Amino acid sequence: MRIINLLLILSLFVMSCNKDKNVINKEWHKDVKRVGMVVKVKPEVIDEYKKLHADGNAGVRDLLEKYNMRNFSIYLVQLADSNWYEFAYYEYWGDNLEENMKKLAEEPRNIEWLSKCDPMQEGIFEEQEGWYHMDKIYFNY
Repeated sequence: MRIINLLLILSLFVMSCNKDKNVINKEWHKDVKRVGMVVKVKPEVIDEYKKLHADGNAGVRDLLEKYNMRNFSIYLVQLADSNWYEFAYYEYWGDNLEENMKKLAEEPRNIEWLSKCDPMQEGIFEEQEGWYHMDKIYFNY
C-alpha cells in the first residue's frame, strides 16, 4: 500500500511539473522580491573578477541560498563609454529581506568575499559606492 501511495504522490508531482507548470510557478512567485543592481568594475581587474565568479569557484553561493536569495545572476559588459559594468539580478524568497541581509553581512566568509570583490568595483555615480539598485519596470514569467 505504501508503494502505491508513493507512486500516486510521485505521479501527481510529475504531472504538476508539466503542462500547468506556469500556473503553479506564478502562484509560487507572487510574493518574491526581484532585485536588479549595477556597478562598475575596474578595467584592470576584469580577468581576476571573472575568475572569482567562475562556476568552479563556490565563493558564497551557499550563503546566498541560506539567506533566501535565489536565481542570482551576474552579467558583465563593456559599454560604449569604455567602462565595464556588472549587472546582477536575484530573487528574494524570504519574508524579512533587511534581517537576512544583516545576517549575511555578518558571515565571516561573506566579509572575506567582499574584501576581495569590493575594491574591484566602483559606483556608477560620484557620490555612490558599490551596487546601485535599479527599479524593476517589467517582469514576465
